[in-house]
Amino acid sequence: MSLGLNDYRQRYADIYQKIQTAEQELRYELAATKTVFDRLYQRQQEVDKRWFVANLDFFLKYKKHFTSDFGLSQIIVDFLTLYHTAGLCGGAGFGSEFDVKITIKDLLTLWDDGFTYKGYPIIGYEKYIHDGIKIKITYVKNCRIEVVSTDYLRTKNPLELPEELLKKVRQANVAHKYIYQNWQTYKTIDVVRNVLDI
Repeated sequence: MSLGLNDYRQRYADIYQKIQTAEQELRYELAATKTVFDRLYQRQQEVDKRWFVANLDFFLKYKKHFTSDFGLSQIIVDFLTLYHTAGLCGGAGFGSEFDVKITIKDLLTLWDDGFTYKGYPIIGYEKYIHDGIKIKITYVKNCRIEVVSTDYLRTKNPLELPEELLKKVRQANVAHKYIYQNWQTYKTIDVVRNVLDI
């Protein structure tokens, strides 16, 4: 017996209802476990960042492979807050911290394009605006995390990077291209860690 138009509509409606129910269950589960998950996730982010910094020389040495090989170039680095702005404007506070996930290729390219401090790779650029501009730069020197910060009132901050470069940093965030949730599994730096730590 062949199915009629309404039979197909009902089958599709049933499947759609299952999808809606599953999405609702996921939302409830994410909300119920958010605190615990976020704590574990942040801890892993810190471990990943420290491992990456300790092994940065390896990535720089084999930069050509990480920027040209399609498989390696698509590894996602998600433990760096590359760009953050905050401050007061007209008496109202604002802040923009991007949930940054960037490919290793784009990260290495940004460093080549000048996202550096005195030639050292920047892994965090924070800009706070109120009366003046305070800038804090986190960078890697000799496989160690270093921080420099200055606060300039009403004059140009010497640590300020060109807007064109900061625009590249914002655009390199893969969130502009793909949506990755923190709970999803994707190809991270663990791919390389599993090889180097053997």
